[in-house]
Amino acid sequence: MKYSQSILWLLIVVSCCPAQQPQQTQPTRQSQPQQSARVQGQSGQGQPNQAEQAIQPPAFLPLSQKHQEYIQRVLLHWQNHTEKIDHYRSDFERWQFDTVYGPRNTFKTFSTGKVRFADPDKGLFKVEKVLTYQPAMAQAKATYKQIPGTHGEYWVCDGKSIFEYDYLNQRLIQQVLPAELQGKNIINGPLPFLFGCNAQDMLNRFWVRAITPQNVQGEIWLEAYPKTAYDASNYQKVHIIIDNQDFLPKGMVIFDRSYQKGKNHSRTVFNFKQREINFATTFEKLNPFYRNFYEPELPSGWKKVVNAAPTAQPMRQAATPTQQPR
Repeated sequence: MKYSQSILWLLIVVSCCPAQQPQQTQPTRQSQPQQSARVQGQSGQGQPNQAEQAIQPPAFLPLSQKHQEYIQRVLLHWQNHTEKIDHYRSDFERWQFDTVYGPRNTFKTFSTGKVRFADPDKGLFKVEKVLTYQPAMAQAKATYKQIPGTHGEYWVCDGKSIFEYDYLNQRLIQQVLPAELQGKNIINGPLPFLFGCNAQDMLNRFWVRAITPQNVQGEIWLEAYPKTAYDASNYQKVHIIIDNQDFLPKGMVIFDRSYQKGKNHSRTVFNFKQREINFATTFEKLNPFYRNFYEPELPSGWKKVVNAAPTAQPMRQAATPTQQPR
């Protein structure tokens, strides 16, 4: 599944610091959907350019004026606090569902790992454990086991390059980043709401609505459909769950392009736990925490491959690794 390979999506899981929350009443949408790329009255939800005309708008359009205003309040609140985060760390759990190559009624793999970030452009994403579905055989029930030689993603960004472990081919790949993706502009990655939130950019790039279940308290659920051909080639839609306590993402669901409710459940589900921000002491800043962002050690017998920064296109595609748990 292509979206499960795009680990650059998780380079920086940054959002907001605690603050007064926007009003939690979730408005409803207008009853009659309109198949138009235009969402009247919502900044940034205008007509896409010619290259984007083939992208089909979601059926929930148009949103009511009240719903549009609510979305803007949430995104602006998120944006206003993004820059307050200097350091971030969390552990994660990940469930990968694959209807084609995995079991039809449950997840194919379960993984655990960690995410680290230091403002403005340093990040780490590491899968530390992968359990793979084992179907029932004879009298043995279906179970999940660690398979020797199975590895998840592991990469580091030091602000200048992304270093990725390619376990399958025993290579350490260094992808040099172009200047426009270094520093603050890293927020222009494939999922901008994970790289910090700019309300205008978010609305320019996605059709967004609130989908918080009525029985859920203390969370804001957003659903985002891509407007661009590039984003739509990676995933069908994304759900992100924001915790009102710290206004950090606590969960995310990335739906495969082939996802179809009741028929194809291919998707990736993340749970971010033990989230911390701005925790680093002076000692940590000088050494231990920043060790996360050093160039990884080259394992014995491996080959290092250095890819120059691309010049014609932004590095979003080039930063997509080739590895996923097998």
